Amino acid sequence: MFYKKNIKNFIELTRAYSLGVTLASCLPILAFAHYSEDFSLFNFLILVVALCCVHLGANLFDDYIDVKQKLKSNQKLNEIKFNSFTPKARLILNETYSFSQINLILSILFAIPIAIGLYFTIVSGWQILLFMLIGGILTLLYPYSSKYYCAEIIIGLIYGPLIITGGYFALVQDFNPNLFLLSWAIFFSTLVLLHTHSLMDWEFDEIDGKKTLCLFSGNKTNAMKVLKGIIFAAYFIILFGVLTLNLNPHTLYVFLTLPIATKLQESMNDYINIKDVKFTPRWYYGFFENWKEIEERNISFFMYRFYLARNFSFFFALFAAIGTVD
Repeated sequence: MFYKKNIKNFIELTRAYSLGVTLASCLPILAFAHYSEDFSLFNFLILVVALCCVHLGANLFDDYIDVKQKLKSNQKLNEIKFNSFTPKARLILNETYSFSQINLILSILFAIPIAIGLYFTIVSGWQILLFMLIGGILTLLYPYSSKYYCAEIIIGLIYGPLIITGGYFALVQDFNPNLFLLSWAIFFSTLVLLHTHSLMDWEFDEIDGKKTLCLFSGNKTNAMKVLKGIIFAAYFIILFGVLTLNLNPHTLYVFLTLPIATKLQESMNDYINIKDVKFTPRWYYGFFENWKEIEERNISFFMYRFYLARNFSFFFALFAAIGTVD
């Protein structure tokens, strides 16, 4: 029970439930790289470990910075509150984890990918340092990016072109233009998740002074149009790639995610118009873990849509990867 409790706390602390975005980015890398004679399963697995650690570290660092900024404004730790449907930094605020523990966890989470990155620098060349530098800068900028309407763009770039192109180069020391094209479809599928989250947090972000793509659009109706445009862009890139003979026709498997995309748009439209909707997860919409607990906490209206967006992003990348394998 001790380990189970600590694992559950760690998942909440680092928001590990969002790791599907990272894993989704790794799938196209595996699909393209496994054809190469230079491919190593060991190298791929440690690459996944490195990327997951960066993701968890960035999540925790974001919460850590937000708490520190609140403290600088002379708020006491036990009085800090964040405007969010889900508990943000709860385990920091209730002192389940001390600041010294947070610093240690952050050090470990960032030390692991740095060590693995240095390994790939030796194995694959100095170019890995460039990918690491860009990734590091974007990760450090992320906690402050919500002041300049670019938080979603930064995350999309990291989990799209940067991770996919850099990860592929680390494994096979090459650049693949077809994979690069696919990475931009993943960029937009990742934006679907981020934009959905921001749209549901509209009022909270206004109160906190955050500047998101949703708020930049002016109103929720326009933000909904942007969401539809992002979804269209993800599908269009795949279709364009297939029609120009750059991508395997089987990559069109991504269109199997249309039921999820359609339900997400319908559900978000209901959210904007404040309709009384019963949230019923279906197997063909993907995973809805801990649903009973979510219903008990009365956040099903939020998590249902979050899961739909997350599942769309994950299965889009999964079917794209499967489609590239003959």
